[in-house]
Amino acid sequence: MRILAMRLRAAGFRAGFASYASRHMRLEESVGTVTRQIERMDLRGPLHLVGHSLGGVVALRVKYDRPDLRVHRVVQLGSPNRGSAAARTLKDVRLAREFFGPVLSQLAEDPGESGVPDPDVMAIAGAAMPRWLAVRYGMRGLNDGLVSVRSAWGWAAGKRRRVESLHGWLPLSAEVAEDIIAFLDTGDIPPELPE
Repeated sequence: MRILAMRLRAAGFRAGFASYASRHMRLEESVGTVTRQIERMDLRGPLHLVGHSLGGVVALRVKYDRPDLRVHRVVQLGSPNRGSAAARTLKDVRLAREFFGPVLSQLAEDPGESGVPDPDVMAIAGAAMPRWLAVRYGMRGLNDGLVSVRSAWGWAAGKRRRVESLHGWLPLSAEVAEDIIAFLDTGDIPPELPE
């Protein structure tokens, strides 16, 4: 996220970081931890949250659970809004449970949330995992190696983008950074170029 933060700063945004012990907390605890950090920040201007993977799920929950914080826009990068097939595969592996912690079982399931898409939420999904390899690990459809496009787009995103990227590369992509900057600036994203 540091490279993305540098790109956001170069575009005129103030960028800060909120952290949480993702491998030791349940989702609700992560949301509480991030919320407390935001409350202590010196906030001037609109508050936008950008999160990668679980961080995007946390950011969305902060926006909806704490309206008093007045989160304006949320950007999610490869966030498992409808669960993750990779988490479903790994949740029964003891070593994976020990490494990823209690949130792994939460990410294995689709929470079934639904609602009206929010124009102030953008979800960017990666779609670069080769199909033959994805199928081997129980993933169907376009995905980034850990999260399907369908799951990343979730229900809340009023703006959606699919990019040719693997999960871990999403925050490093210059193309993704340009889309984020455009969305935070204007509330919209440029139209996709035809392939």
